[in-house]
Amino acid sequence: MKKFFIVLIMVFGLFALVGCGGNESDSVFVDLTEEVKGSTDEVNIKFRVPSGVISAALPGLIADFNQVYPQIKVELDAVTGGYGEVRKTTILDIQSDKAPTLVLGYPDHFAEYFSAQTIIKLQEYITGPNGYNAEELADFVESYLDEGKNFDLENPNDIYSLPFNKSTEVLIYNKTMFDAMKEIDSAIVVPKTWEELKTVSEKINTLVENGDLDDVITIAEGEKKPSEFYTEGTFYPFAYDSTDNAFITMTRQRNGGYTEKVSNDKGYIVFNSPENLAGLNYFKAENEARRFAVAETFNESYASDAFIALKTFMTVGSSAGIGYNIPEANKFEIAVSEVPYLEANSDNKYVIQQGTNVAILAQSTNKQRAAAWLLLKFLLQPEYTAKFAMATGGYLPVRLSAYETTEYSEYLVNPPIGKEGFSMAANVALGYLDGGYKFFVDPAFVGSSGVRDEVGAIFTAVIVNGKDPQERIEKAYQTLGKAYQKPE
Repeated sequence: MKKFFIVLIMVFGLFALVGCGGNESDSVFVDLTEEVKGSTDEVNIKFRVPSGVISAALPGLIADFNQVYPQIKVELDAVTGGYGEVRKTTILDIQSDKAPTLVLGYPDHFAEYFSAQTIIKLQEYITGPNGYNAEELADFVESYLDEGKNFDLENPNDIYSLPFNKSTEVLIYNKTMFDAMKEIDSAIVVPKTWEELKTVSEKINTLVENGDLDDVITIAEGEKKPSEFYTEGTFYPFAYDSTDNAFITMTRQRNGGYTEKVSNDKGYIVFNSPENLAGLNYFKAENEARRFAVAETFNESYASDAFIALKTFMTVGSSAGIGYNIPEANKFEIAVSEVPYLEANSDNKYVIQQGTNVAILAQSTNKQRAAAWLLLKFLLQPEYTAKFAMATGGYLPVRLSAYETTEYSEYLVNPPIGKEGFSMAANVALGYLDGGYKFFVDPAFVGSSGVRDEVGAIFTAVIVNGKDPQERIEKAYQTLGKAYQKPE
């Protein structure tokens, strides 16, 4: 929590300092996209992203953009340290009037920028001469597009950011082991519901304890077999990678409540409910029965490490992180399926929506904003969001028609060597869109990231440390404080 309060101080400092500098940004919106398109005058913009697969995938796409708009010079600003550092660096740059033109970020980041009046509304560009018509807007995955809304309570449908790199959660499983187990017991299948997972996990534990699976996969000298992990108490059939996501998905699947947004600057916590208490008690019991774990159960930061070591045969993780679950030297084969949901024939087949959006910041001129919009629209064309998804591996296209492009259609059925796992995850994500699953993301407000951290801590305390669920929920309410609690 100390880190959380430091972040709040930074945000409040941003609110206090914004507007105090001498930047040359335009305070009145004028759509200059036509002027920029037709001019040879150079326009310089800066696009801030985290370093890594995203920054590596963009230069080729920007080069294609410059074939169309050579006058727009794009500085790709790759920040080391992930999205937290992107946000922190951007806040500091806003205070010193050095903000980038475009920035990637999560909705709660943009909630802070909106409160400080340092993010521009994209609605005028969307409805302008170089914007999107109704059919094009409908081509975006609806839940992705909705993330950029609900900042301005008077105009909740106005869009302040557009989806850029999206991912979701999937179930990654050890196909080699499952194939072997099914030969022994045909009832061992990849589970679809939590109750099926319970039944299958019990059967897996029996086979592992008896040593029936020790010779299925060749292990290196000095490595332990599954039965040895079971004997020492470190084998669990299933592991959830993110405790934050595990808790939040549980609240959706059980209709237990999580947060309620009041405004961009305020939200309440509502997760102290009988439904969520029942969910925590369920997973606590599953852990005590050695059927359910999280990464911290294995004293690891990521469940993928336990998965590769054969301490677990199933893990729920990000589609963007599939590569971390692939063992070296093809020690075993993986496959990908849907995350478990609560019960068969349920309407609550919720799966969390992840990844970031892109926004244009206010410390820019109307020419820079127009150039930024032209870049943004170019990169979000179906063929380019598809190219970006394939180049980054586990990220997903943000346009529905992108899945139908020739190149991406081939990627789904015949991926390049090394991209097989990412292709599997993309197929599962496409199945979510067609199979009755619901992508969700909870409305962001200033401070909502702190709530997310706290519920992750609840799940860890209950599953790993055996804490009483009700007591741990009540402690979380005390930690977050009265400002987050609805008046009685």
